[in-house]
Amino acid sequence: MKKCPNCQTEVEEEKLVCPRCGYQWDTNDDEVEQVVSEEVVSEEAAQSVQHVATEEVSNQENEDQAVQTTTATQTPEESDEEEKSQSSENSKKVLDFEKLDDFEALKPHIDQAKNYFEELKTTILHPAIGETKYKTLGIINFIVIGLLFSLTFSRLLGVLLKGIYGAMNQFTNMFGFGHSAYGSSSISAFPMFWLFLLAIFLTQLILVSVYWIFEIIMQKEGASFKNALDQIFEPLSVLVVVGIVAFVFALLGSVFLKLALILCVLYLLILRYSFDGNIWLIANPKGFNRFYITMIPVALYSVVSYFVFKIVFGVLIENSNILGIVENMLRF
Repeated sequence: MKKCPNCQTEVEEEKLVCPRCGYQWDTNDDEVEQVVSEEVVSEEAAQSVQHVATEEVSNQENEDQAVQTTTATQTPEESDEEEKSQSSENSKKVLDFEKLDDFEALKPHIDQAKNYFEELKTTILHPAIGETKYKTLGIINFIVIGLLFSLTFSRLLGVLLKGIYGAMNQFTNMFGFGHSAYGSSSISAFPMFWLFLLAIFLTQLILVSVYWIFEIIMQKEGASFKNALDQIFEPLSVLVVVGIVAFVFALLGSVFLKLALILCVLYLLILRYSFDGNIWLIANPKGFNRFYITMIPVALYSVVSYFVFKIVFGVLIENSNILGIVENMLRF
C-alpha cells in the first residue's frame, strides 16, 4: 500500500489514480529517482578513485623524497663504491658475452680438429695407396710428420754431442792435460733444430715434386701438386703415431735412445715405401715398360736426397766441431 500525497489516503501499489481525490501518480518518477541514484553512485565512485590516485601520487612523492634524502646523505666514498660495483657488473656481463663469442669463433676449429682425428684413425686402420679421400689430411700429415721427426733428430744430436763432449772431458782429465775446453752443459737440448726442419721438409717436398712430375709425364688426369702430396702423405697417418713415440723416447734418453733411432730409420723407410707404391700403381696409358719407367723417379729422388743429406751432414760436422775433437784425441 502507498499513501496519496494529496489526501493521505492509502492506495494499492498498482493504482495510478487516487480514488478519493483523483491525484495521479507520474510513471517517470521511479525512473528519475533511479537515474539520480545511479549518478550519485558514479560520483561517489569517481571521488573514491580520485582519492586513491591522490594517495598513490603522494606516496610516490614521499618515496622520491626519501631516495633523494638517502642519496644526499651518502658520502663520496659510498657513491664511488656503488658506481664501481655497477661498472664491475656491467663488465662481467660484457666478458660473458665475449666468452660466448670466443667459443662460437673456436667452434669451427674444434670441429676441424675432431674431423682430423677421425680421419687419422681411419687411415691408420685402413691405409690406401693410390687414392685420396680427404681434403686436408695429406697436408696436415706432411707438416706434423716433418715437425715431429725434426724434433727427434735434433734431440738425438744433442744427446750424442753431450756424450762426445763428456767423454772428451773425462779423457783430458784422466791423462792430466789440464782444464778441458769442451763444455757439454752449454749444448742446447735441441741443437740445429732449424737445420733439421729445413732438411726434412725439403726432402719431403722433393719427394712430392718428383711424383707430381711423373704424373704429368704419365698423363694422369687431375695431376696437381696438391693431389700428389695427398696421395703420398694421406696413407702415412701411421707415421704421426711413430713420430710421437720416437720423440718421447728421445726425451726419455738412456736405453730409449736406440729405439728412437730405430723409429727414425723406420720413418725414412715408410716414407720411401709410400712413394714407390704410388709410382708403381700409377696408370700407364702409353704402355711403357713399368719396371723401367718406375726406375726413373726412384733414381731421381735418390740422387737429389743424397745431395741434400750431404749438405746437411756437412753443416752439422762444421758447426758441432766433431772433427776438431777427433784431431785433439789423435794428438793425445
